[in-house]
Amino acid sequence: MAHSFWHPLFALGLILTAGYCAGKAANFFRLPQITGYIFAGLALSPSFSGILLAEQIDVLFGFTSDMALAIIAYSIGGSLQMSRIRDLGKEILWINLTEGTGAFICTFLAVYYAAGHLLPLPDSISGTMLTSVCLILAGISVATAPAATMAVLHELRARGPLTTTLLGVVALDDALSIIIFTAALTLAAQISGSGTGNGAAFLQGLFVVAGALAIGLLGGLIFSIFLDTARRPETNLLLTLGAVFLVAGLSATLSFSPLLANMMMGFTITNRVKHADDLFHQLDIIEETIFCLFFCLAAAHFDINVLKTSALLGFVLFVGRFLGKLAGTYIGGKIAHAPPQVYRYLGLTLLPQAGLSLGLIFLAGPILPAKIFELLLSAMLASIIMNEIISPPLVKWVITRVGESNPER
Repeated sequence: MAHSFWHPLFALGLILTAGYCAGKAANFFRLPQITGYIFAGLALSPSFSGILLAEQIDVLFGFTSDMALAIIAYSIGGSLQMSRIRDLGKEILWINLTEGTGAFICTFLAVYYAAGHLLPLPDSISGTMLTSVCLILAGISVATAPAATMAVLHELRARGPLTTTLLGVVALDDALSIIIFTAALTLAAQISGSGTGNGAAFLQGLFVVAGALAIGLLGGLIFSIFLDTARRPETNLLLTLGAVFLVAGLSATLSFSPLLANMMMGFTITNRVKHADDLFHQLDIIEETIFCLFFCLAAAHFDINVLKTSALLGFVLFVGRFLGKLAGTYIGGKIAHAPPQVYRYLGLTLLPQAGLSLGLIFLAGPILPAKIFELLLSAMLASIIMNEIISPPLVKWVITRVGESNPER
């Protein structure tokens, strides 16, 4: 039974408590805590118990997701110390390029084939419109959400060649996905004859990337002067959160990517501040709370009815994207002469998909008919649900398998 009288503080307390209990239950079954957070959110959602109302979830998630993703992006950038990635730079660049391209090609082919043999699509999807739809979905498939991966790596205190390569690939994936998507959207607009198919979208995508990197670099140069590992952790944490929120908020205000900006700031700070590892470890104080709120609310935000209406197309997206990232990672790793554990297993850790994918599909709304847009949005949500439930156990299995898990450290 839904309740309209829950105070926001009560709702937050309920989410944190349920997430904690579900996380411990997940650990008992040898699953990562994030899996427990996701199931806790689903259990509290309007689609199941109705304990939380959709309006409450929207308000809480809107604020929490921005805050969580900003911190996560900063942490990813902070993990990319040049001393660690110098020898892996070639691997990261090749794998990032091939796994993104692989996801694009395989998703395009999977949706195109399924549209002619498996999917009951509207009559309005035919010919050039089908090609445009395949291009848009393929472009979105490149994106990899860092939050789920970071949550598992944080829990396992993972460190090693595969972990460093994974963090580098995820950090670059945001930029690559924006560039490929804007190129695909431009081509789709030209094919569908919407009248918006010129180079403006592609140039805008490059501008978004360049602007975010510039803001992140400037923020990193400024705040690296004030951050000092010799200070009290509480002081550094206060200043760090101020820097993260300032850079994210400024980037969003200027229509740049907050994720890229904070990744760049974290990258700049970790390579300028002495003993930067200690500085970023101080974020551990709040990271688990952020992860719990983010994933519980994200799961509660998903409408399970989506699976009834668009499950098959969502499954096709899931399979095409998975095969593309797996094959692309293997090919890129081979080209770059990466260690076997990297090119064999890294593709299994690149499934998480969330906020950026949803943001990109809304950019395609203006060139699509309303019915087709609603279908694609529902299918993308279904694919995201599948990825977010399956990917955390896979990441944990891979990190443990290659011997880079240090949970007791």
